[in-house]
Amino acid sequence: MKNNENNEKIETLQASTTEDASLNKPINLGFLLKFSLPTIVSTLLQSTFGIVDGVFVSRIIDEYALSATSLVWPFLIFVLSLGFMFGVGGNALVAKELGEGKNVRARQNFSMIVVVSFAATAVLSLFGLIFPSVVLNILGVSPEIYDIVLEYLVPLLWFLPAITIGVIFQQFLITEGKAHLGMIATIIGGSLNMFLNWLLIYYLQWGLHGAALATSIGYTVSAVFGFAYFTYNRTRAGGLLYFVMPKFRIMVLAHSAVNGLSEMITGMATSITGIFMNNILMQLEGPMAVAAGGIMFAGMGIITSIFLGYIWGISPIISYNHGKGDSGRLQKIFKISIAAVSAMAVVAIAGSFAFTDLFISIYITEPQVYFDGIWVTLPIVEMAHSGLRAISLGYIFMAINAFGSALFTALNNGKISGLLSAMRTLVFVMLSLAVLPLIFGVDGVWFAMPVAEVLALFVTAFFVWRYRKVYKYA
Repeated sequence: MKNNENNEKIETLQASTTEDASLNKPINLGFLLKFSLPTIVSTLLQSTFGIVDGVFVSRIIDEYALSATSLVWPFLIFVLSLGFMFGVGGNALVAKELGEGKNVRARQNFSMIVVVSFAATAVLSLFGLIFPSVVLNILGVSPEIYDIVLEYLVPLLWFLPAITIGVIFQQFLITEGKAHLGMIATIIGGSLNMFLNWLLIYYLQWGLHGAALATSIGYTVSAVFGFAYFTYNRTRAGGLLYFVMPKFRIMVLAHSAVNGLSEMITGMATSITGIFMNNILMQLEGPMAVAAGGIMFAGMGIITSIFLGYIWGISPIISYNHGKGDSGRLQKIFKISIAAVSAMAVVAIAGSFAFTDLFISIYITEPQVYFDGIWVTLPIVEMAHSGLRAISLGYIFMAINAFGSALFTALNNGKISGLLSAMRTLVFVMLSLAVLPLIFGVDGVWFAMPVAEVLALFVTAFFVWRYRKVYKYA
C-alpha cells in the first residue's frame, strides 16, 4: 500500500514532463479531426458488421433471414451497452486520473474494469444459452421464424464476453494515444467478417449459423488485439496503461458505471425501442417491415458513425483537460466540436438523400417485379426508402444531442449525461412510437426518432447552458 502511494506521488511530480503529447497538443479543428480520425474509421467499420451479415443473408438466403438478424440485433446491442458503459465511463475516469498524474491508480482501475466487464457479460451469455426461449420471447419473435432466429442467436451468445471487452479495449486505446491500433483491429475484423460470411454462408452453406459465427469472430479481433497490446505495454517504455493486479474498488466501479450511464442507457434504450419498434412493424406489415427496418437502421448506423466516432474520439481530450483544470482548452474544444458535428450532420443528410436507392440495392438486387403487365416496386423497398429518408431528417439534432451527452460523460457527470441519453433515446422515442404509428402507420414508425431528437434538443440545450459556468467549457 505504501509503495503504491509513493509511486503515485513520484508520478504526480513527474506529470508535467511526462504528459502524453497526443492529449496535450494545441487545440484546433485539424488536431481534433486527426486525433478522432482512427475512432471515426473504427466506428464506421464496426457499423458495417451487421450490414455485411444483412447483405449476405438477404442475397443468398432470403428476406426472412434478414428479418431474423434484425430481431436479434437489439439483444446484442443490449449486451454491448455494458461494454460501452464501462468502456466510456471508465475511460473518462482513467483519463482524468492520468491528467492528474495518478498513473498507478489509473492502471489498477483499468485492469479492474476489464475483469469485471468480462465476468458480468459471461453471466448474461450463460443465461441466454440456458434460457434462449426467454430471450426470443422478449424480442417478439413470431413462431414462423422462431427456429431461424435461434440459429442466429446461439453462436453470438458464446462470443459475447470477448465482444464486450473488445469494445472496452477500443475506448482505452484512444486514451493511450493508440486509436490507430483500434482502427487496424477493426479493419482486420471487418475484412475477416466479410471473408467468413462468404466462406460460411455462400461456400459451406451454413446459413444463419455461419453469419453469426462470422460476425462474432470479426468482433473478437478487437479483444485479441487489445489484450495483446495492454499485456505488451507493461514492458514498453512510455506506455501509459497496461494490466496490473486489479484492486476491486466498488466506488470506482460505481463511478464508472454512473459516468458511463448515458452510453448504457443509449444502448439499452436502442435495444428496448428496437424491440418495441419491431413488434409494431410486425403487427402492421409483418416480417418484411422488420426487414425494411433493418435496412433503415443499417443506413443510419453508417451515417451516424461519422459524427459519433468524432464525439467518442475527442472525449479523452475533454476528460484529460478537465483533470488538468484547463478551461481555455475546454472552451476551444466545445466551440469547434459544436460546429464540426453540425457540419457533419448536414453532409450526412445530403448523402442519405442522394444514395438512398443505391444503398437499398445492396440488399435487394431486384427492387421491382413484373406483375399484371406493369413493373411494381416491392413493398420492402418502398418501406426502406421511406424509412431511410425520414430518419435522416433528425441527424443534425441527433449529432448535437449526442455531443451534449458525451460532453457530460467526459466531464465525469454521468447523472446528467444519463438523463440526456434517457430522454432522447428512450422516453421521447417511446412516446413517439406510441402515438405516431396510430396516425401515420408505418411512416409514423420511421418519423418517431427524428421527432424524439427534436424534443430532446430542448433538454440538451437547457443543461449545456445550465452547467456552462460550472465546468467552464463556454
